[in-house]
Amino acid sequence: MKPVVVHMFWAYGTLSRLERLCLASFLDHGYNVLLWGYGPPDNAPPGILLRDARELLPEDRVFTYANGSYAAFANLFRYKALSCLGGLYADTDVVCLLPADRLPEWPFLVSERRKAAPLAVNNNVIWSPRPRAGDIVDLALAVTERFPVDALEWGDCGPKLLTALAATYPKLAFRVMPPQFANPIDYWDCPGALLSPRTPSIKGTGFLHCYNELWRRVGIDKEAAFPEGSLLAELSRRYLGPD
Repeated sequence: MKPVVVHMFWAYGTLSRLERLCLASFLDHGYNVLLWGYGPPDNAPPGILLRDARELLPEDRVFTYANGSYAAFANLFRYKALSCLGGLYADTDVVCLLPADRLPEWPFLVSERRKAAPLAVNNNVIWSPRPRAGDIVDLALAVTERFPVDALEWGDCGPKLLTALAATYPKLAFRVMPPQFANPIDYWDCPGALLSPRTPSIKGTGFLHCYNELWRRVGIDKEAAFPEGSLLAELSRRYLGPD
């Protein structure tokens, strides 16, 4: 079986404990992990292949939200990487629990629960084994490349866009996996549920989304040791080893 490549993106700077955990979890499950960026970190786990993001998008295309987040640019980058190269894309706040040899042959998107709305597609994990002109990733790339940067609001070219495209063009969309597959813990419970000694169930989960943005909003240090007895402390020992 051809090795499964997972693309991840980290624009600049040092990785925190949370990102290192997520990267290491993919390595542990047999993936070839490519970490793309414009300023490579000096503390990536051994075995990670650092790639220059300029191979796919010039650095002068980089932009941020008003709060300094690179999340909107990361949306553009993931669609570009998958359209050019195919493979798995995962955000750096996603812990892998699914071995590479258990990925299905068919492509998929993942979904999450919303408080007052139907399920929504989230783009934190996308599996597109073979790039194909006109599929949902290709359409998302076309829209995102042309979306005015100064008009972007949170999620416009991420979950909002993929949810709209999947609903409008179901024949071009990938299979949408249920929330338990990659977003088992609801965003409104993060990061609390991840750091609580009352460990939530992640049975049947392929990927665990940790919702990095929610950590930033409540001011929790992603480099701090995870509380003893918490889900992330358990996963950190499994994939990073003891402190």
